[in-house]
Amino acid sequence: MRYFFVLPFFAVIFASPVSAQTETTDEKDIAEEAHSWLSESLLRGTTNADNFFNDERYSWENNKSRVTLRSNFDFIGDHGFEFKPQVKINLAMPGFKRMRFITNETEDDENGVRESDENETNVALRYIALTTRKYGISTDLGVSTRGSPALQLFGRANLRRNFNLSEEWKGRLEDRLYWYTNSKWRNDFRWYFERELSEKFLFRSRTRFDFMQDRNSNVFPQQSFILYQLINNRTAIAYEAIAEKIFAENSVYDSDEFLQSCGEKCNHFLLRLRFRQSIGYPWLFYEVWPTANWTEERDYEFSPSIRFRLEIVLGNPPKTTRLH
Repeated sequence: MRYFFVLPFFAVIFASPVSAQTETTDEKDIAEEAHSWLSESLLRGTTNADNFFNDERYSWENNKSRVTLRSNFDFIGDHGFEFKPQVKINLAMPGFKRMRFITNETEDDENGVRESDENETNVALRYIALTTRKYGISTDLGVSTRGSPALQLFGRANLRRNFNLSEEWKGRLEDRLYWYTNSKWRNDFRWYFERELSEKFLFRSRTRFDFMQDRNSNVFPQQSFILYQLINNRTAIAYEAIAEKIFAENSVYDSDEFLQSCGEKCNHFLLRLRFRQSIGYPWLFYEVWPTANWTEERDYEFSPSIRFRLEIVLGNPPKTTRLH
């Protein structure tokens, strides 16, 4: 029972789009020329590799040479303002078809503005071991700023398994198994169900269990239900309902802002809307995330929050504007 947290990793192996087309333009202006120059500089010397998972929904599966620059401006009710810049890098390695250089591939956007991730930064080399329609396997080796000491080595194995539940419903299992030299084990297991309701709507359910040995060996569950809507050829919206437990020390609220103690783990419930739109170019986006929060540390009082994001994609911008 001591190593039960690795079981989902092996279960992934053996377990039985709403998108908006981004507009392009033939007009060459200063912004377009600057982006082209930066992208060409980024891609110079890199080589394209086969699609890893043939699916850009999840950043850890992305096989394109790309740099994503984000500026996140957050307002959290009963807390205040925060600014969170973010850089994500995914580069093909010249002469190594299955190798990638990656940064900041620990989390995903679904964590939002409610929870601090300790500003963890990771830099790693990724080896793509297997790519099929049903399976995907890759491994990472790198350096992370997670926890203490400030820098530690980590290794990670990433697994993906796709399957069909019926003609309408599709399933997906994902597992990320980590080993840190100081923080020790972490296992992030996710189970997705989804159905395309029409050309403009897609429904997805995500069940997540995140085991962290450096969080007193606690398991942090999360359940989310998301409805994605295509508005037009450059705009999409996601409607989200999320229930989760987080590590109390990772709460976005300072300790003097707590209205009650929630022990080591705090319950969070939220309703969120994510609005994403391209701004004139297929590589420039903005997003707005209004959110209603009910958190245990605030005694489940209603607390609003909102995120404003500006995003620039260098290299290979996504062919479609995606929230999912």
